[in-house]
Amino acid sequence: MRKPVHGVVAAGLASLAMSGPAAAAAGMPQLNFNDYAPQLVWLAIVFAVLYWVMAKLAVPAISSTLNGRQAKIQGDLDAAGRANDDTRTLVEAYQKRLADARESARRVTREQAEADAAAAALRNTELGERLSAQVAEAERRIADQRRVVMTSFEALAGEIAQSVYNKVSGQSADTGALAARVATAAKGSA
Repeated sequence: MRKPVHGVVAAGLASLAMSGPAAAAAGMPQLNFNDYAPQLVWLAIVFAVLYWVMAKLAVPAISSTLNGRQAKIQGDLDAAGRANDDTRTLVEAYQKRLADARESARRVTREQAEADAAAAALRNTELGERLSAQVAEAERRIADQRRVVMTSFEALAGEIAQSVYNKVSGQSADTGALAARVATAAKGSA
């Protein structure tokens, strides 16, 4: 193991010792010290050209892309903010309309309840008047029936009284006096 490592180190030292004119002849121009000045000049020219290309073409294109992207993002954020404000406005308008609709429904319900109560009161009044009229008519019929019954009762009572008087006394009674007494008794009991 040590032999191959020592061999690599020895080969590296030998190649380092051979640098210089022998290395240039071997085809490695970057190790030729005489060619350093032109290489540095070409390095500066290529760097300047690449710098100019980057500064005039690539960086502005990247910058405009970044600025466009930032403008689009800002525009999207502004549009989202406006949409959010519009949504809030619509939600507030919706809630106001909903509250107005609820209040309107309450008002209509209250008015309908009042109208129903007034109609019920009117029906109750009409029903009360109709019932009062029916009660008055019934009382009038009862009074008429009572008068008829009382008249029939007085006539019947007069006949019974005359019949009883005839049987008890054995003679006929004075019809006018007997009718007056039966009428007085009937009025006293009424």
